[in-house]
Amino acid sequence: MRPLDGIRVVDLADEKGELCGRLLADLGADVVRVEPPEGAISRRLPPFVPQIDRSGVRNGAPNRPASLYFAVRNAGKRGTTLDIATPSGRERLHELLDSADVLIESYAPGTLARHELHPRALCERYPKLVLVSITDFGQTGPYRDYRGTDMIGFAMGGMMHRAGIFAKPPLVAPGALAYDATGATAAYATLLAVFKRLRTQRGQHIDVSVMESVANLSDWALPSYSVMKNSGARAGAGIYTLYRCADGYIRMIILVEHHWRALLNWIGNPEELRDPALNAFVARLMKMDVIVPAIEGFFRDQKKVDVAREAQSRGIPATPLLRPSEVLSNEHTLERGSFRRLEVAKGVEAEVQSGFFTIDGERMGPRTGPPLLGENDDDAITDGFEATDSDASTGAHPLEGLRVLDFGVGAVGVEVGRLLAEYGAEVIKIETRQAPDFIRTILGTYMNPPFASSSRSKLGFGVNLKTEQGRELIKRLVCMADVVIENNGTGVMDRLGLGATALHELNPRIISFSSQMVGSFGPWKDWIGYGPNTHPVSGMQHLWNYPEDEDRPAGSTNVYPDHFVGRLGAFVVLAGLIQRRRSGRGLHADAAQFEAAIALLADLLAQESLAPGSVKPLGNASSRGAPWGCYRCEGEDDWCVVNVGSDSEWQGLRTALGDPAWAQDPELATTEGRIRARDRIDRRLEDWTAKRSSRNVMETLQSHGVPAGMVAHAGTHFEDPHLAARGYPQPIDQPGIGPVVLEGPAFRGTDLPDPIVFQAPKLGEHTRQIASELLGLSDAKIQELIEAGVLEDPPDEG
Repeated sequence: MRPLDGIRVVDLADEKGELCGRLLADLGADVVRVEPPEGAISRRLPPFVPQIDRSGVRNGAPNRPASLYFAVRNAGKRGTTLDIATPSGRERLHELLDSADVLIESYAPGTLARHELHPRALCERYPKLVLVSITDFGQTGPYRDYRGTDMIGFAMGGMMHRAGIFAKPPLVAPGALAYDATGATAAYATLLAVFKRLRTQRGQHIDVSVMESVANLSDWALPSYSVMKNSGARAGAGIYTLYRCADGYIRMIILVEHHWRALLNWIGNPEELRDPALNAFVARLMKMDVIVPAIEGFFRDQKKVDVAREAQSRGIPATPLLRPSEVLSNEHTLERGSFRRLEVAKGVEAEVQSGFFTIDGERMGPRTGPPLLGENDDDAITDGFEATDSDASTGAHPLEGLRVLDFGVGAVGVEVGRLLAEYGAEVIKIETRQAPDFIRTILGTYMNPPFASSSRSKLGFGVNLKTEQGRELIKRLVCMADVVIENNGTGVMDRLGLGATALHELNPRIISFSSQMVGSFGPWKDWIGYGPNTHPVSGMQHLWNYPEDEDRPAGSTNVYPDHFVGRLGAFVVLAGLIQRRRSGRGLHADAAQFEAAIALLADLLAQESLAPGSVKPLGNASSRGAPWGCYRCEGEDDWCVVNVGSDSEWQGLRTALGDPAWAQDPELATTEGRIRARDRIDRRLEDWTAKRSSRNVMETLQSHGVPAGMVAHAGTHFEDPHLAARGYPQPIDQPGIGPVVLEGPAFRGTDLPDPIVFQAPKLGEHTRQIASELLGLSDAKIQELIEAGVLEDPPDEG
């Protein structure tokens, strides 16, 4: 049994957010992918099954090669066809909705209403239905009707600003990160609404925005800017340095002094690095021109995987930069079963990432390949999921009454806790001065904007888990809790007596979630690292580059996939809670961070498995059209994305530019001709954009129906009229900082109140309250435990 068995989903999402339905299907939901009779847009999206000796291969769409984009995002779903523009198509859709729990759609705002399917009318006709609308900018706000693409979402969400080198344009991530991350956010929002329906018997309409979903992954940029007023410059790999080895590169992240000392001892304490001042991270940043050559000289004759292994054996966070073929074939992914053979088109099997989660030791991935076009048109319609224990008196926030113990550090676990706290759960953050969340102290004090963002709306409990009494107190809390979250190093929780098995022995109803950088099993399971350490080992770093610089990694300072895995964690926790309401049993879910990054490259890696050596860095270019890239504007480091994928959009661009003579060339009348002339068009277009601000370029082109979006950063988000209109900025007064603006929600619901947002706790701020009210300790006993170093009050510095 999988957690979402019995839940019925009708999936109309096309291109954007298709991962939402895939995630629901992975966990057991019956997802019916609904396409128009001619096939979904995503069946026409690259990458495709390589046509080497496969000229007749299709995946159900007539006269087209099989799309791997479609295959990996629709694996595990059933398929049917209908046309919502016709009465018979709408009748068929209503037949599907009669027994559905969830409807997912990604049409432009207003499209359903024009086809007599207004969301409000659908919710009235199907009062228990959860309707999830995924759009580029949401159902409201000044940008509501703007045209978007994955690259535009990535740019306007704020992640593109920090990718690539300063001398070249900002770089979009490989794959479809913006649309897929939004799919994961939508999956969490879907289950939040389903969980509320279990308690109230009411469905609702959920409005999910790509721009806001990506903005939530942009590494606390908005709260940091609101305090420091600095958006940062694009700097390639930045502090996440890549070092050349004999056969490539490793990423070694040396932030703390003991890692630096371990590195020096390893490489023989070269004289040029002996200055004690270099023990300080900031001092090392000033001397990278000396440090990098010294380290690379030591690694010159050593292979990257060997270097990473040795570094890890010395407790140094390092990972090798793997090419796509190496991702598919290294010892760790092979032993973990990170890939499985899956039919991606009729008669064609490829290596496909095997799933985002393991639950109680079982990999949760697609059980079948993608549907052929109309494959299940004649299938019987099954009944949907029916709640049996509704509680109409439940409060407005769906997770009220749930208690969560948050052992998270950095960004992964703490973001899971944040998402649960915002919707009503009581989240208790477990820390001690001996081992605080490192994000809390990363700037030298006990409070800063990143920590305030990810630990908002939580209670703080200071307890020393190295003491037997401290562990016993935590075990008592486990017996009262619903959820436990952790992303510590592999084995840490087991050594404390709080591993998954122990937790479930203490409380069989507990839902526990763990996430480690490269997973909790496999040859590399004990490797340590930060979010950027996953970029090299997942293949992402190699592909996130300019095509002309394939052997010189460009780098990015985004800590992705940490925040993304946080959304996955919140999703799977809710799936566990939904299962528990039916079965009474808890579960343990695990997500390896590097596999989450691999999963969003799954179509590219599937292509590599079919045609070795075929997958290379593409930069910002696309086979979908031209111009398609990122163009310099008039301000310093000011850029705008322009994506022209159709003849009508090309005509809109010509009109916006005043139909210059160069654009009237007959060769440019077709997509194929424009792709051949890509470089010439890019130069001409940038002559025009360079005289205008990125906002002017975006607004001018969007007014002519051309997809365009400024490369936003925290400074532009801070003043963005669309985000302001949608209530995205969340201002609070945070003790230890003062006024700070936090990221808002990426979705809204007609039966979801605003998220609960209050100040992040001081370390141990609520220790006495929790010890008294939950653990039943007397004031005298609490004081005794504090004096003994078992419990902790907040430190003097708040």
